Amino acid sequence: MLDIHTSLNLVQKKLVDYSLKGQDYLAQNYTCFRRAPSLFVMRKLARFEGLRYIIEATTPSSVSVPHGEETSMFEGLDIATAVQAIRQTGYYDQLQLPPAIVKELLQFCQSSICYGDRRPDVPFYLSQRSKVEERLNKALMIGSYLNTHEECPAFQAIKTDPGLLALARAYLGCEPVYLAGELFWSFPRESSEIEKLKAAQVFHYDIDDYRSLKLFFYLTDVDESAGPHVCIKGSHVRKRLYHQILGQRVASIDDATLVNHYGAENVAVLCGQAGFGFAEDPYCLHKGTLPTEKPRLLLQLQFNQRYYPDIRVHQGAPT
Repeated sequence: MLDIHTSLNLVQKKLVDYSLKGQDYLAQNYTCFRRAPSLFVMRKLARFEGLRYIIEATTPSSVSVPHGEETSMFEGLDIATAVQAIRQTGYYDQLQLPPAIVKELLQFCQSSICYGDRRPDVPFYLSQRSKVEERLNKALMIGSYLNTHEECPAFQAIKTDPGLLALARAYLGCEPVYLAGELFWSFPRESSEIEKLKAAQVFHYDIDDYRSLKLFFYLTDVDESAGPHVCIKGSHVRKRLYHQILGQRVASIDDATLVNHYGAENVAVLCGQAGFGFAEDPYCLHKGTLPTEKPRLLLQLQFNQRYYPDIRVHQGAPT
């Protein structure tokens, strides 16, 4: 009788939990629909590959031709080759930051305040990390510079680089719209599955527009012990229908299950020395892995076809 009673209590608890999650999901959807209807509609439609193709095919291209000969910091960048690679595999991994830009960004990180686990109430300089962890009585997973990287001239040089903009323009089929960027550390520590989910350290895909392009740059040397970025090749164009229906909630599926669906041979682990960069279609299933030995410093930025106000405020609403 005790076992039956315990089982009934567990079932009741799960039902209550599912009910609360359902109420929260509906409330978030309603808030997003009321405050950002275009974002709500996009997130509901863009998860489906067929609908994205139809919308893109019926939207006139608005690519402008840049004036003058502008020099890119990415010497030898072949736009056509890069675009073809992204369309076929979901990513292009032949970008390289100049050493001077890497050095300037590292100096910015050493002299600027970052925020523990992206919490504005946990500011610290990198040299103070151990003291902050001692005060909090826990190890930090993330040290983010939030939006302060926008003040760094090196970041602005990357963000406005003619070569990167030409790549974004060619892939998006229009003038690229800057959405957001982030500069952050990932620290080695033990983490739960919930913590990994919150830190985007499980396979997921992003629905930020009908077509987007993300750029990633390692600012420290990254091997398999330093939390490399991992993606599943081709998953941006051959996603299973069930995974399209789930949208961003596909992150709740175990990584091993997703790898089994799409094939271990399609898993790409991107390692490289400081300055190594890659461009990725965020509809490709991807994740940042948890560092096991060395911290990783990563810069990322994203370009869209359109700009959606408060897109991060409603990050979880329409999924």
